[in-house]
Amino acid sequence: MSAIEGKISCLNVELAVVADREKKREERERKREEEIAAAKKVANKRYAALQSQLTFLFDSGKIVPPCPTRSDGSDQEGDENDKSDKESKDDENDMSDKER
Repeated sequence: MSAIEGKISCLNVELAVVADREKKREERERKREEEIAAAKKVANKRYAALQSQLTFLFDSGKIVPPCPTRSDGSDQEGDENDKSDKESKDDENDMSDKER
């Protein structure tokens, strides 16, 4: 066997190793994608079950939805934060009076 034939033979072996490694990588990637798809399927089923339970509780009147907030984002009358808002405005007025 000549030197060139020996090198060709060696390169063919290396090529086979690389092809085998690539095949294994593709198989691992396929398995990972299958695992991700299965996990998503389980999560979607869990979400659907929770959604149906929540819908049942709303429909049966056992729980009520949260109170809607005003569209302008301001506090509603009688809100517990009204007192602190008023106090902070009074503090600002006192500061401006002292500066005069």
